[in-house]
Amino acid sequence: MADNFAVFTIYDEKYVLMHIKDGRAEHIYVYDSLDETPVGSIINCRAERCVDNIKATFIQYEKNSTGFINKAMKGQSVCPLMLKKEAYDDKKALFTDKLSIAGKYAVVSDDRSVKVSSLIPKEEKGAIAEKFQALSEKYDIGIIVRTAAYYDEDGIKKAEDEIVRIKNLLDDIRKRSLHTPQYTVLYSPLPSYVEDIMYLQGSGVSIIVTDNEEIRSILNSKFDSLSGPVSVSDRVSLRFYEDKLVGLCNLYSFNAKISEALSKKVYLKSGAYITIEHTESLYAVDVNSASNDKKADREETFLSVNKEAAVEIARQLILRNMSGMIIIDFINMRRDISYDELEKTIRDAVSSDREMTRFIGFTALKLCELTRSRSGRSLYSALRGSK
Repeated sequence: MADNFAVFTIYDEKYVLMHIKDGRAEHIYVYDSLDETPVGSIINCRAERCVDNIKATFIQYEKNSTGFINKAMKGQSVCPLMLKKEAYDDKKALFTDKLSIAGKYAVVSDDRSVKVSSLIPKEEKGAIAEKFQALSEKYDIGIIVRTAAYYDEDGIKKAEDEIVRIKNLLDDIRKRSLHTPQYTVLYSPLPSYVEDIMYLQGSGVSIIVTDNEEIRSILNSKFDSLSGPVSVSDRVSLRFYEDKLVGLCNLYSFNAKISEALSKKVYLKSGAYITIEHTESLYAVDVNSASNDKKADREETFLSVNKEAAVEIARQLILRNMSGMIIIDFINMRRDISYDELEKTIRDAVSSDREMTRFIGFTALKLCELTRSRSGRSLYSALRGSK
């Protein structure tokens, strides 16, 4: 078995996709069902009850499923709405009437603005935005130019073609919504587990191991996408595990890896450790030096430990799917140049994150502030049903 692969199985009555590299879990994705309604789906929803004091409307998107939209709507009206955030714990699904569809090279929406990926060099953004402004005005649409449009060969031309296809698709969705029943799914992006596997493929994963026939069958299926049919089995090698004596979860120590990923304390190779606490409003991360504070050159030692901790914290953000405000209390250092070096390490460590992770800065008390965009539930919430 390669040292960079993924295991897709059922653990604790959930579908779990675990990316294992060099014996460690690098990504853990949890799904309640393989027959899901992915975020980004556009559904003919029925407005139920408007709540004036919070300017929101409860809507029904399935026969027995209620969500809400942050907008007043006429009761019993039916219109296409896009699922923005899935339901979790006691929170209902959030919808929006600002429809958007994401392709590989661009996102097309209703907001009539042009934005360019933050990963495209700053000196190129202005010219790229100007180029797509004409398309935005011609079709009266909003456009987000994605990173692939800049880095792929002929990416700008491919983005232009994709934008026209998405614009036509959105027009067709609006037309079909007038003649289709309520609760009809008018558009569905790729299921999140397919998107996750495609992302892991980009991280070097070429093998998916499963012991579940349902998972094997669905990964051999073809899914519709903007660029044509997508099949996971065409992209990675699927291996079916059949040993009845040792289960797949036991073989790859799922209990230990998940317990470690949910633990409040994470140990570093230097002997130092970090603690992670989640409150209602933020994540608080504390870096503890342990025995390292007894070394002679404390400034260099603390900088070394802080940099090691920064890299591990960036890994934990992804592993636990932490989002929102993250406050990190690194070990105090005396020199400004040490914090400059630590900042560079932090920025480098979070730069490869799939989600938008921003370094805000150090406060007057030298607390580090990060923000990370939310995508789905945290690992704790997905497995334990709270926080």
